[in-house]
Amino acid sequence: MKNNFININYPDNFDYQKYKDKRILIIGAGPTTNIVKWKNIEYDYIFTCNQYSESDKLIDVKIELVSLINRILKTPNDKLYKRIDKDNSYIAIEPHHSSMVFNNKVYKNFINRYKNKCLFFDTSFQNKSGAAPRLAILAAALKPKSIYMVGIDGYGNKSNLVHSFDKNLIGIRDGNSYESVNNAQKDFAVYIHKLCTSLNIKLFNLSEDYSENIMSKYSKINFPLPKELKKQLK
Repeated sequence: MKNNFININYPDNFDYQKYKDKRILIIGAGPTTNIVKWKNIEYDYIFTCNQYSESDKLIDVKIELVSLINRILKTPNDKLYKRIDKDNSYIAIEPHHSSMVFNNKVYKNFINRYKNKCLFFDTSFQNKSGAAPRLAILAAALKPKSIYMVGIDGYGNKSNLVHSFDKNLIGIRDGNSYESVNNAQKDFAVYIHKLCTSLNIKLFNLSEDYSENIMSKYSKINFPLPKELKKQLK
């Protein structure tokens, strides 16, 4: 699949039509994933990313698709592999972001092991926004009825830079600055809102009532949570 905002190469057994008009929940690694009661809402599929297998919050839910960046792809992780096998998850990989590991032995073994489960995608939204925002763009390409986002936070609160999946990851990483990450997050909020509007997809930021979520100011004005949905999250 190729259009003006994304290019996707699917494995032969990937039925992208099954996501049409469904409800997809995108779970990011920001702190609000551990705060918001997202399990209270109704959804059809969960998409998430990277160190999700370390999260206690995600133990009892089925992960339909996981996006993995190069830092994860080049590091052996039996716990991650077991979780992918348990859920029979699809794996989304961005060649633009993983090109430096193409010759890595661990990466090659991973691709060989999951060659029938990997899809490769590149979005036109290339910046330092992190894996979960780009995963939301991938979800939009599948034309669901609605997209729910939680834990796609940025760093709205400098005193709370905790990674919700892996407690050992704290603070700004990968050479980014506080300002650059948050500016990218603000850009993403505008981008995903316009994209979903153009595709007639309902968009919900489940984290909008929390200071940790940098796009909350924008979402409250442009795609606010309905009162009934807010009640479910309390």
